[in-house]
Amino acid sequence: LLLRSEDKIILYDQAARKVLAELQVPRVKYVIWSPDCSYVALLAKHQIVLATKQLEQLSSVAETVRVKSGSWCMHKPIFVYSTLNHVKYLLSNGDRGIVRALEAPVYITKATDQQLGCLDREGKTRTLSIDLTEALFKLALEEKNYPEVMRMVKHSRLCGEAIVSFLQEKGYPEVA
Repeated sequence: LLLRSEDKIILYDQAARKVLAELQVPRVKYVIWSPDCSYVALLAKHQIVLATKQLEQLSSVAETVRVKSGSWCMHKPIFVYSTLNHVKYLLSNGDRGIVRALEAPVYITKATDQQLGCLDREGKTRTLSIDLTEALFKLALEEKNYPEVMRMVKHSRLCGEAIVSFLQEKGYPEVA
């Protein structure tokens, strides 16, 4: 059972009647579990915290604009979320990026590596095309899946100085 107070989330075992874990996250509005329930995203007005199911904090991001909604990718541990004018992603190691710009705010209900199920402000369902190649690349790099990293470098549209500087910053100059 998750309990919320003003400044923290508490993981409580109702049968044993004891607190299992606490995590300092002020004013959490939404809790979104990954499909396999191994990760949790805690959404506040301008902040997202990713944690394990035992409430061990993995990463967090503060946004200047309001966080509207989010969903875990169906097949990979990538959290996709929306703000007023962008769809963004956040990985458990803190890497993040922009997936696409939005003309109008959307509320995400489901995410895959290529599509986003969402609702618009009128409550109509919409499907948006997205490209999570950058997130998948960073995830493969974090998992040390080098054959996948090299396949993506050779066959996808990962180019530009941002990716090269990211690889050098993370200690992979040979890939860069």
